[in-house]
Amino acid sequence: MSGKEIFDRYQLAALKNGLGSHEFNYGNILYQALRIEGEEKVFQMLELAENTGKRIALAYSALHTESGGEPNMVILV
Repeated sequence: MSGKEIFDRYQLAALKNGLGSHEFNYGNILYQALRIEGEEKVFQMLELAENTGKRIALAYSALHTESGGEPNMVILV
């Protein structure tokens, strides 16, 4: 399954399960990851996550946390 297909599967689950659901929250994380890293990298990370049993998460760099704001890194956990 391609990264785009995996992304679409999570987005559909988010819509189906609705606001406040685990699927909705993860769908939002994936959408934010696209804004931070772009499609190509996120889709590659989704394929890797799918194959290794991991998930994508958002993180802050050490310098970024001092100034507050939004996450600025995408990682696998």
